Amino acid sequence: MGYMFGQCKKVGANLLLSAGLTVSLTTPVLAAVVKPPTATASAPAPTAVQDTFGRDTPRGAIQGLLKALARDDTKLAGHYLATNQRGDTKELIADIKTALDTGGRIANELQISNEVQGDLDDKLAPNLDKVGSVTLRNNHQDKTIDILFERVKQKDGRQVWLMSEQTLKAIQAVESFGKTTIVEKYMPRDLLNKEIKGYSIGHILAVIAVLVATYALSLLLSWILYAIFRGVYLATHRNDQTDDKKVSVPIDKRVIVPMAMILTGIFIQELMLIAGINLVVRNIVERMAEILSWVASVWLFLRILDIIFTPLERYASERNHSERLSVLNLLRKVIKALLLIVAAIVILGNLGFDLTTGIAALGIGGLALALGAQKTIENLVGSVSLVADQPVNVGDYCVFGNQEGTVEDIGIRSTRLRTLNRTLVTIPNGSFSSMSIENYTKRDMFHFNQQFYVSRDSDTKKLREFIEEVQIYIVNHPLTNSTWNQVWISGTQQDAYIVDVRCYLNVKGVMDFYDKQTLIIMRIAEIMQEMGITNALPTSHIKMENAKQNLIKDPVKHNLDKSNTVKPNPVKHAKPAD
Repeated sequence: MGYMFGQCKKVGANLLLSAGLTVSLTTPVLAAVVKPPTATASAPAPTAVQDTFGRDTPRGAIQGLLKALARDDTKLAGHYLATNQRGDTKELIADIKTALDTGGRIANELQISNEVQGDLDDKLAPNLDKVGSVTLRNNHQDKTIDILFERVKQKDGRQVWLMSEQTLKAIQAVESFGKTTIVEKYMPRDLLNKEIKGYSIGHILAVIAVLVATYALSLLLSWILYAIFRGVYLATHRNDQTDDKKVSVPIDKRVIVPMAMILTGIFIQELMLIAGINLVVRNIVERMAEILSWVASVWLFLRILDIIFTPLERYASERNHSERLSVLNLLRKVIKALLLIVAAIVILGNLGFDLTTGIAALGIGGLALALGAQKTIENLVGSVSLVADQPVNVGDYCVFGNQEGTVEDIGIRSTRLRTLNRTLVTIPNGSFSSMSIENYTKRDMFHFNQQFYVSRDSDTKKLREFIEEVQIYIVNHPLTNSTWNQVWISGTQQDAYIVDVRCYLNVKGVMDFYDKQTLIIMRIAEIMQEMGITNALPTSHIKMENAKQNLIKDPVKHNLDKSNTVKPNPVKHAKPAD
């Protein structure tokens, strides 16, 4: 599995490199600077000629050798050996086949390099690649020999991969390849000698018998492990059981069959080697066992995902958390899709398909899709962040940016809020999750802060008694706490003392706070009346007086100088003429 992710990483790196090169060459500016070398019509680019035996890569070489050994074609098998031996190589090939059948382990095809240069990260010489190992019994001791393939230059100048001379000499140095195997001891000779397309019928029957026994053993072991887990879980959660509710095991019996299949894929490889099944048949079965293990693993993970997500979705549904339910459904589908894609890649690789081109094409399509759906992915990640961090929930009143309102819905793409003006604001989750959000619903207590204006002509002794009385009142109030209870004169004005009253109230919500705040303010006002203290209210006095009274009251204006009074001149009328 680790190798598979390493290969995917290599393919992804090559994909990004090729994608980046393609984009750069399609850009007009860079295309003018970076110009590919021109090729004339008379001198076409040379193309590499593939080897007719498939020895261009280590994977092709080992596959060709195994096919030749399965057919007992010694002449064909000799083309895969880097030996200077001339003439008949039947004895050498027979030793190789016996050694591989006795204790040979060929690596999975996905672990063998399919590159012309081989695997350059295996800490071996650049011209060497390890494809497996052989464990043989020599002089009563187990000896492990690495199966190395070497890149050798042919007479025509081509370089091909052959089983290294180092490996061949190590196999030839073994004096004895061990005793008779279990299959050779109990299987009839006639069945062992009969073949179907190069595969021994006796060994095929032996594989079927080992497979059935292994699955039965794995199924029994899975039941035992599940019974142990169930017993331990019930014993440790016995206190949670009541008369109305029994304790349920979180993992049910649906995991037993896939677990047995996984164990079968693991055990079958070792049991076939112990039984002495030849490498050709064993290699095919091991490949199928790898596929079986991956199918069973994906099956098991899907079962576990259902077991994990089902109670979470039920919990979200019972509490009407539609946004959590949507995210959980989407998350389950994404994880399942990723598991199926990985399993498909591994299974197709075990079946012999070259997935480099397919993964590269899939990567290019995924890259284009990711660029096109960048905002959608951003909003999806934002919705997951909102559900995970929970800065707000449906029904919370919050302030975000320069707006405020009540959260009505948190969807996959956006969040909707109802403002004080009863308008509906829709914000993309990618933007909303990055905002500074102030959630008023999450307040653990409410701040009471009121100012009372006491007249400046009030008796200071009564004012001091008023402050002490209010302090005692808020300290002993059943809704206040010891966080901050204080009454003091915070300042003065021309006509008032400013008495500041602060405390924190433990109430259920904002409506309850307003109700309790009104009661506290009314009680403080009553204390002011009881103390004989009046509120300082800014007033303006306008005095209206009679003008005549003003003249009488003003002696200066009353003593008028009569000599200065102006008397009217009489008008004399002339008599009319006779």
